[in-house]
Amino acid sequence: MSIRTHKPLVQRVVRWYAKYGSDLVGEKVLNNVNLPNLQNLFRVESNNPMYDCYPIKSFEQKNYIEKTFSFKLNTQAYDYFIECDAI
Repeated sequence: MSIRTHKPLVQRVVRWYAKYGSDLVGEKVLNNVNLPNLQNLFRVESNNPMYDCYPIKSFEQKNYIEKTFSFKLNTQAYDYFIECDAI
């Protein structure tokens, strides 16, 4: 008898929150995410599937998200995070 394993179906999402308080302001689903690129960008190990929440803090992270996903981040007004949802 063999045990089959599978990767969970997930989607990566950028969510942004009010800088003062914790109100969710918006979200954008990211399509065609290259996980190894995200792992490198957020400095996580290659065996980490990045199911947690990761703050977008550095210029490099912000620039990558904006260019790769055609999405402008207003870091003066909001706090941004890469999150993962099961689908």
